Amino acid sequence: MAGPDAPEAGWKAFTENVVGGGRLELDPAGIEQCIKLCQAHAEDMRILADRARDELRATALGIGENDIDSAKELARKFDEKATGGGDVIAFSNTAVGLFLAHQAYAKDMRSMFEAVLVRYREQDATLAADLGSTGAGL
Repeated sequence: MAGPDAPEAGWKAFTENVVGGGRLELDPAGIEQCIKLCQAHAEDMRILADRARDELRATALGIGENDIDSAKELARKFDEKATGGGDVIAFSNTAVGLFLAHQAYAKDMRSMFEAVLVRYREQDATLAADLGSTGAGL
């Protein structure tokens, strides 16, 4: 999706605001919620991949695949498109591959949010210690 409503448009505006001297605020509770949502999304995608692997099998479509070679070939292609396998369809272009790619993306986002939260807390502790030591000298 392209244009002003695309998800990447929001990230671009956010990045330009921060880099361009804008103000960056961070809510640790909001980041923790994002971590939980990413984990839940990753788990949902794993479940969908498992379901796709089990439920989207197209080995018996009832179109004569037991007797007609072209019907057998069509059933095989549908099966490969849903679950992978074969040389023609890349795994990333299958239902299972798509769900697993979304799972990996959600896990990557969760890791990024976790790293941001750790760095925020480290920086917050450092700043608090510096302010405390400066205040003690007054």
